[in-house]
Amino acid sequence: MSQHEAARTPDESGAAESGGAESTRGGANPPAAPSSRDERPRPQYGEYAPEGWTWTPPVDERAAAAAAEANAAAAAAVSPAAPADAQRSGTGRAHPVDRMWTIALLVIGVFGALYNSLAIFQLPTTALESAKLSASMLGIDAPAEFVPGPAVPTFVLVGIALQLVLWFGALLWSRARLRAGRLAWWIPLVAGVAAFIVVVVVGMLVFASDPGFMQSLTPAPQ
Repeated sequence: MSQHEAARTPDESGAAESGGAESTRGGANPPAAPSSRDERPRPQYGEYAPEGWTWTPPVDERAAAAAAEANAAAAAAVSPAAPADAQRSGTGRAHPVDRMWTIALLVIGVFGALYNSLAIFQLPTTALESAKLSASMLGIDAPAEFVPGPAVPTFVLVGIALQLVLWFGALLWSRARLRAGRLAWWIPLVAGVAAFIVVVVVGMLVFASDPGFMQSLTPAPQ
């Protein structure tokens, strides 16, 4: 033992020994890591839910039933308007048989309109021959001549125009009804009947333009 160590007081020796022991313990046991703390403020009532926990509110059966009824009523109110919208937009589908007959009658109507127009145009020149044929069938004297009146060209022009108007009108009306999904086969038939009536009326007007010609076709009273 040196003179300096012998001169130290007992208190200094105890402090040194305790310091060495603490340093030895510090080297053997490292300081523990600080524990994680919830920094949220403590709730006034109850406690916080665990992490990852969710809450689903209960389903009100009455409210769900009322919502389903409301949706069904809205769908029922919208559905009747669908056919009308389809009809206005032209998305209706016509019956295949009706479409076939309508197109066929319209094609026949084209040739009918052309034939009637030609017959009306030739009425002033064929009136005498037609009158002779009619007289032979009725057993009366045939007229000798036919002199068309001044209004005959107007009658002929109107008759031809009506033939074309009737056919085009039947075409447009039939097309509109086919696009709407409605029956249209009867439209060309009605137009054909009307065209025949026009031919008869124009023929009578042309014959009546010559008074002597009409008198020769009238049977004499017995």
